Amino acid sequence: MQKYNYKEAISFFEELPHFEPPKDNKDPKKDFFSLDAELSLLEKLGNPQYGLRYIHVAGTNGKGSTVAYITSILLEAGKTVGTFASPFLFRYNELFKVNNVDITDEDFAEIFSMVKPAYDELASEGIYPSEYEILTSMSFLYFREKNCNIVVMEVSLGGRVDTTNVIPAPFATVITPISYDHMSILGNTLTEIATEKAGIIKTGTIVVSPMQDREVKDVLEKTCSEKAVRLVYFDSPKVIERSLQEQVFEFNGVTCRTKLLGTYQIDNAAQAICTCIKLREKGYKISDDAIEQGIAKTEWFGRFTIVRENPYVIIDGGHNRQGAAVLRQSLEEYFPGKKITFILGLLADKEVDIILDELMPIADKCYVTAVPNKRTMNPLDLAKMINTRGVEAIIIEKEISYDRILQENEVICIAGSLYLIKEIGNF
Repeated sequence: MQKYNYKEAISFFEELPHFEPPKDNKDPKKDFFSLDAELSLLEKLGNPQYGLRYIHVAGTNGKGSTVAYITSILLEAGKTVGTFASPFLFRYNELFKVNNVDITDEDFAEIFSMVKPAYDELASEGIYPSEYEILTSMSFLYFREKNCNIVVMEVSLGGRVDTTNVIPAPFATVITPISYDHMSILGNTLTEIATEKAGIIKTGTIVVSPMQDREVKDVLEKTCSEKAVRLVYFDSPKVIERSLQEQVFEFNGVTCRTKLLGTYQIDNAAQAICTCIKLREKGYKISDDAIEQGIAKTEWFGRFTIVRENPYVIIDGGHNRQGAAVLRQSLEEYFPGKKITFILGLLADKEVDIILDELMPIADKCYVTAVPNKRTMNPLDLAKMINTRGVEAIIIEKEISYDRILQENEVICIAGSLYLIKEIGNF
């Protein structure tokens, strides 16, 4: 077997075609993905997805935070936990974690070296697994090699034909809030979107969900009935205290503290707690203390994260209508009566009008920038849309002084895309 080094492995992925969502889907019945190539790859690798125990997480918003909370609780319960979560922000290694530690360069290269011959065999037959199909397959090999007790898999896009949906029935299926996003692929209605996300539900699992919109509930309840699966809804926790340092809440008789801010984070924490309680009912030893400590120790960067004080600089990666709504709710809760200076960049295929209608009423001014992605919206076009809403828009040029932005504003929020995390280096 040929041994590849880390640089060679990364070069291979960088040279692969990257999927770009269509601007519109004129044929809503058309599938943009198929699991056939991935299943062929996994078969050549000995089907490493089997023999592991899973928690599968899908939804529109809150997936990453919920995965982080679940992982932290399970770690406190003494489990060896594998986590597959996307997208990565800086390095491919972020996709695979064991006990919250990224895969090393050496292990990444070793696992890639195991997968590459199988990929080459398929390629010689005219079958080409995609970037994320290969990466997902690599994750199974890595988690099996590390003897993970349980693996938390986060869906990347949709669910039914997502690369993670090759696993057997998980111990728990977690459906976070479902809203409008990726409509050109998933559909234009909540029913269509929810149907795609409910595609991960398998006979033998249990489904944990917050209260959803009626259309979403109808889909979840119908799917669970057809699969003979128990569906568990949970109520929002009771807020005890909220500050810029932490949130304290009570849920299911347990009082918890979380460092994650944003009004929505206690609901994500509650979903993680509810999931772990269901695991406990299945025989997993997870104490209330493990739950409390797990919630308290959870870290998740990029969702209403305060990166600086005096002035406050917040970064939030919400990028759809629901994400914009909860961002505004959080800003109004933590900074009542204050107008916000936004540093904003959006992808052109998002619901830009709806996002701006949500955020601009609390904006003092907006600094507009391009997102480091080919799908970015032109900053000039975004600035014009902001101006029509009566808010001053300044396009970020090289000559703009970030020191001046800091001096002139009390609260600054970097928002619109997780890819804007690169901007924090300027603060």
